[in-house]
Amino acid sequence: MIRLFGLLVVLLLSAAAALWFHEQAGYVLVSVGDITLETSLFLAAGAAIVAVLLGYFLVRMLVRVVRTPGSMRGWWRRRRRIRAQQRLIRGLVRMAEGRYADAERALVNSAVHADMPMLHYLCAAWSAHRSGAARRRDHYLALADRQDPEARLAIGLVQAQLYLEDEQWETAFATLNYLDEKYPRQPRVLELLCRACVPLGEWDRLLTMLPALKRLGTLEKGYVADLEQRAARGSLLAAARNDEAALERAWNRLPRSASSNPAVILTYVDARMQFNPGDPVAEKLLRNGLRHAWRPSWVERYGRLDMKDPGPPFAIVEAWLKERPEDAALLLAAGRLAIANGLWGRARSYLEAAVAREPTGEACYLLACLQQRLGESDSASENFRLAAELGGGFRRPNNLLRPDVMPRAVGG
Repeated sequence: MIRLFGLLVVLLLSAAAALWFHEQAGYVLVSVGDITLETSLFLAAGAAIVAVLLGYFLVRMLVRVVRTPGSMRGWWRRRRRIRAQQRLIRGLVRMAEGRYADAERALVNSAVHADMPMLHYLCAAWSAHRSGAARRRDHYLALADRQDPEARLAIGLVQAQLYLEDEQWETAFATLNYLDEKYPRQPRVLELLCRACVPLGEWDRLLTMLPALKRLGTLEKGYVADLEQRAARGSLLAAARNDEAALERAWNRLPRSASSNPAVILTYVDARMQFNPGDPVAEKLLRNGLRHAWRPSWVERYGRLDMKDPGPPFAIVEAWLKERPEDAALLLAAGRLAIANGLWGRARSYLEAAVAREPTGEACYLLACLQQRLGESDSASENFRLAAELGGGFRRPNNLLRPDVMPRAVGG
């Protein structure tokens, strides 16, 4: 509507101008050499306008002709970019379909003319990885890095993830360490670095990263807690392979959230008992822990203590038995500690009660060893047979191996 109104206005103004020129009595005289041209003002003005328009269109045609090669090149570049985009889409579709070889070809062939060749090379690297072509994958990743150095973090993360999928733990670990130095506290870098630390046993490195992961909150709390437990236990076990001093240093380095974890404490106790079966620190940790929460595995460790004075642990276990007389694990621990104290009668009573409530290979074996020591051959043979059927690895307590230790009365 506005355009039509404008056209009407132009027509009216043109008509008014034509009438005005027509009414004028003036004329235009042009003399060039011997040539003289005389005409009315109206025709002269019309001729001038036509000449200007013809000149304008002529100049435009000349400019277009001059620019034609460049325009053709621009059109051809735009055409190639459009085709590159289409091939990128086709390559992504082929990747989704699992046709990795076709996807790789489409992506690589179109990368040169693409607006973002880095994206093409990254997707081609994924396709080559899925095809099992590690060398081509690494070549495409290098090309992607060369095309866009500003995207080094994204390229490095893709590279590390592909290494992790191929279980190239050392290479992934080195790549992620480099990224962690360049981009500290980057959530995805830390997450992948944690994944690389576990199979490599880099427990101390993992423990140093977990506080940052907790603060970032990018991972589930349960997963981070599980990682912390694994790292703490792994660190303790690795230190225990050296010496007791290394174990103590590893324990003191643990964060409070890890050193209060029951599984971590039990690992520490086992490591200390490896150096000293009668370790007083291990005894105290087990005793205090059982007062707060009853765990059969802790009871079993407490029964294995080989203290210089086995009397106090045995008294503690007997006190617990008054509260839990039917606990099979506690009865087995009481039997072990009774043997350590040379109380054969009580030991037999506790072990028989443990076998009656929950027959295990170890309980049957200990009872058989005790019965053999007491000269009860038939009962010992039966319990040895039962222990073999139930299975398990057993070690006879020291007191049952020493012939100089005489059994006390059956009652105690």
